Amino acid sequence: MLTFKNIENIPKEERGYSVAIGNFDGMHLGHQSVIEIAREKSGNSSVGVVTFEPHPRQYFQKNHPIFRLMKSETRQRFLGSFGIDALFELPFNSSLASLTPEDFIETVLLEKLSVKNVVVGPDFRFGKNREGSVNLLKSYKEKNKLDLHVANPFMIEGKVVSSSALRKKLVEGSIIEVTKMLSRYYEIEGVVEKGFQRGRNLGFPTINIGLRNTIVPKHGVYAVFIKILSQDKERTLKGAASIGSRPTYGDHEPNIEVFIFDFDENLYGEHVCISLVKFIRPELKFNSEKELILQMKADCETTENLLDND
Repeated sequence: MLTFKNIENIPKEERGYSVAIGNFDGMHLGHQSVIEIAREKSGNSSVGVVTFEPHPRQYFQKNHPIFRLMKSETRQRFLGSFGIDALFELPFNSSLASLTPEDFIETVLLEKLSVKNVVVGPDFRFGKNREGSVNLLKSYKEKNKLDLHVANPFMIEGKVVSSSALRKKLVEGSIIEVTKMLSRYYEIEGVVEKGFQRGRNLGFPTINIGLRNTIVPKHGVYAVFIKILSQDKERTLKGAASIGSRPTYGDHEPNIEVFIFDFDENLYGEHVCISLVKFIRPELKFNSEKELILQMKADCETTENLLDND
């Protein structure tokens, strides 16, 4: 998959794509359906995705709590796995934010990208103050300037699959429903950091990953799969993860600590991906390390049995 992080001077041979447009935060089944329509309607054209970085909401609400479901690198990795020919990741800055909806269509889509076919969700908004809508795109279709397909909302059990619904379920710890909306496990990707090494002293050495740039799921213990992404060490392992602020030892910045079963290698600095399989229990504060150790043993037994049967 080709990746363009600037749309100035894109080669002519990389224009004229059938494109799906959106933020694609989470890459849930609704997003996947939009991309699949772009593929179906592409004819002889290549298939691309037009998205924005940072997320427009992140750009306009810098002081609000972090809401992103995935980092741009994770989104790029997933899009590559969908067989997309090119990703056009537009820098969302003051210049792009100030474009009128008409200018976005005329300058970005038609002039810079020369798109032939556009696929969006029914609630897609764009341009200055989010004034652009599907109706404006339809007017360009009527002028034969582009072809347009509007995806229907993707439903599961009578409910619309959306990024906001995903965020709500993650914060609630409803991991089974999250998995349904994604058609895969929710993943937390990052680099293994050095922690306080308390787990090692308790007999449960963990790997630690910060949660600074994406939404924090419900605090608690999870059954997880751990994929080491570094090529020379690539493999998938099983473990028990704790997401939270470690209240037994005071209040800390939320992170994810993972005890990997039957594993004793050093992973500091390695790129890993943690898949949340099932929520086991909420975060607890213990009166002593002895209580904590007993609970960790019980959590690991529960988790290992669950993953062995998964």
